[in-house]
Formats: sequence, C-alpha cells, structure tokens
Amino acid sequence: MTSHAPARTSTTPRAGWMIAVAAAAAFLATFNETFLNVAFTPIMTDFGIDVSMVQWLTTGYLLVAAVFVPVSNVLYHRFPTRALFVSVVALMVVGSVVGAVAPTFGVLLAGRLLQAIGTGLLTPIGMNITLAVSPREKLGMNMGIMAAMTTLGPSLAIVLSGALLTIAPWTTLMWVFGALAVIVLIAGALFLRTVAELGRPVLDVLSFALVAVGLVGVLYGVTAAFGGSPLYAGISGVVGLLALWLFVRRQRRIEHPLIDMRPFSSRPFVLGVLMTMLGLLFVFAMNVVIPLFLQAARGMDPLGASLTLAPGILLTVVLGPVAGRMFDHHGGRWSIPLGFLVMAVFVTLVGLVAGHGSILTFGLLYIPAVLATAFVIGPAQTFALSHLDRETSSHGVTVVSTSFQIAGCVGTSLAAGIYGALSTASIGAGRGVPDSLLTGFQGSVGLVILTSVIGIVLAALAYRSVAACRAEYANVA
Repeated sequence: MTSHAPARTSTTPRAGWMIAVAAAAAFLATFNETFLNVAFTPIMTDFGIDVSMVQWLTTGYLLVAAVFVPVSNVLYHRFPTRALFVSVVALMVVGSVVGAVAPTFGVLLAGRLLQAIGTGLLTPIGMNITLAVSPREKLGMNMGIMAAMTTLGPSLAIVLSGALLTIAPWTTLMWVFGALAVIVLIAGALFLRTVAELGRPVLDVLSFALVAVGLVGVLYGVTAAFGGSPLYAGISGVVGLLALWLFVRRQRRIEHPLIDMRPFSSRPFVLGVLMTMLGLLFVFAMNVVIPLFLQAARGMDPLGASLTLAPGILLTVVLGPVAGRMFDHHGGRWSIPLGFLVMAVFVTLVGLVAGHGSILTFGLLYIPAVLATAFVIGPAQTFALSHLDRETSSHGVTVVSTSFQIAGCVGTSLAAGIYGALSTASIGAGRGVPDSLLTGFQGSVGLVILTSVIGIVLAALAYRSVAACRAEYANVA
C-alpha cells in the first residue's frame, strides 16, 4: 500500500483533537444502539405493531452494524480518513431524517438500518484513528477514553430518551440524534486528517456475503432462541456457524482478505477480545433488564428507572481514562480480574435486594458493579491490541469492533430472554407477578455473575500466556 503516509504517533494538539473526534464517534455509534428502546411503546401505538415487530429496531440495528464492521478496514485503507469519516456520519444523518418523517414502520426500520450501517463503519474507524495517533505510552489512557464513551453511549441514551419522552413525541429522538450526528460530522471535517497508509484494497464480495450470513445466522439464532421457534433458531445458528467457517477458510486463501486472520494467532489478543466482550455483555444485559424490572415490578416510570442507572454511568466515564492510565503504568494483571470480581460481588447484592430493599439501596449497590467495568473493557481491549504489530493492528481493531456488536446483541438477547422465560414460567406455576418478575431478574443477574467468573479465569490465562511468551523469547534470545 502506498499513497498517503500515516500520521505520526506523537502527542500534538491536533492529535488530541483527533482523539476527541474519535471518542465522540464512539459515543455517537453506541448511543444510538439503545436510544429508541424506551420509545417502543409509543412506536407500537403509532404504527399498530406488536413487541415481536418493534424489537427489530434494536436487533436489526445490531445485526446490520455487526455485518458492516469488517467492511470498514477496506474503506479505511482506501479512502482519506476525513472524507470517509464525514461520509459515514452523513449516512447516519440521512437515516435519522428518514426515521423522523417515516409514514410507516417499514420506512422507520429502513432509516434505522441506514444508521446501523454508519455505526458498523464508524466504531472501528474511530478506534483506528485513536490507535494511529496515540503514543505507545498513552495508548491505555486513550483507549480507556474510547471504552468510557462506548460504555456511556448506550447507558446515557436510555436516560436521555426517557427524559425527552416525558415532554415530546418519539420522533424527537430521531431529530436529536440527527443533530448530534451533524455536530460530530462538522468536528470531523475540521480536525481529522489521513492517518492510514492508503492503497487500493479490494472488497471481496463473497467474503462479505459469508460473514453477513454467518453473523446474522448466529445472532438471529441467539435472539430467536427465547422469543421464536427453537427449531428455526437452531437452524439459523447452524447455518451461521457454517458460513463463518467457510468465511475463515476463504480469508486464508485469498490475496485481499476482508479480515486478516493473523491476529487470531496471538493468544493474548484472543483472550483480550473475549474479556472485552464479557465486560460489554454485562453492560448491555443490565441496561435492558434493570429498566424492565424496575418499571414492571417496582412501579417506576421510564425516567425514574433510567435515572437509577445514571450515577454509575457518569462515574464510569470519569473512571475510564483513570483505569487506562493505570494500565499504562502497571498493566492489568490485577486490575482486570479485580474488576470482574467486583462486578460479580456487587451485582449479586443487587439481585438480593431487588425485591425487598429500597430503590436507593438498589441504585447504590449497582454503582460499584458498573464502575468495575471501567477496569475491564478499556484495559482488556488495550491488552488485546498491544499484542499486535502495526501491520495487523487495524485488522485487530476490526475484530474488536465486531465483538462490540456481537456482545451487545448477545447480552441484550440472553438477558431479556432469560428474564422473560423465567418470569413466564414462574407465573405459570402460580406465583404472583412481582415475585415472578423478581425470579426473572435474578436469572439475568445469574447470567452476568457467570460471565464475570469466566472473565476472572480468562484474565488469569491471559497473563499466564504473556509470561510464557516472554519466557520462550528469553530462552530463544
């Protein structure tokens, strides 16, 4: 690849502004994943549809975003960074306008999916910009900022949308997001410059088709497992896995792979990605079931349920860069497993007080649980990417960005599915509705406890693998 030279990785005022734009892009992309969730009820009323239809505004969004993430790496190395960034954000603006004026649900969904294409492209582009302009000694802090924005986005969206819906119709949400996207577009046009080595990489259409079928098949299978036909869910999952297997085989044989498989040869990278996904799964799972439970079982309104999440969310944003700076200086050997442990302990306490304790106690106990994700998500993705060389790092970013969407879809689907299935089964067994909803909520809590424990194990394996690699290198030297 030749043409434009990449930006120098030095700390300059311009680099700082570029990281700020990348962070705003990460916030924008993840913010929109949950922004419409609280508006499902008025949307169903306006268009005369049911829950199984309206949920595609989120599920379809996540699926399409996941499919387009791998395409970003080809575009990132083919087009100047500023022009690409502005074009992608402009697509999200167009999607917002289409959704705001939609006369039917189908048109609203089309606008939503246009936004999803932008999200799938924007998240890895922002991460690649940060990776390109960050000095090595500040990579952890800057990636911590990115992680804080990806955590803030879907969480703050629920709070803000709940507040807006108390004074305005749901279409206001589309206009508000469009306005935010215009601000980010202008910032990108002003401050970005080309940071990638540009050439003429080719988009392999068959690879794109295989990864699309694979991701949609697997993620739809997970989504439909609780709310649809188990047979169709199983078939979808098998077809998806087969397509992903064919995709991986093809990437190893073609000259211009859509996703370079070399990052997967690094065990620390793979473990870092898995730890990142587990941290994100926690966030997405709790963001969906806590508002559901507090509204249905504790009688809170949407805004009150959303505000219960707000203190932890805001503190996590402050703590993200701090956790990243700690990673730069000390590594994550103890902080990452400690983060998973705190997540597990405090979400257990949240589950115990959910049915009988005060809402204040519930909210206070949740704060340490969500704060702990700052010591997991950003440091884990920095750990993963720091074990790749410059040539494969952009492909690693593609993998990490794809994992964001997968974790969001799986976390949302599993948590909501467990909540609904256990609540329905408990009601069918003759228990009261509040107790049944508590059972469903505690089942979802059990899910994130399990994933947190798995995260502790993966953290131990990750740092053991790093020690083994260093020992092997020392012996060779």
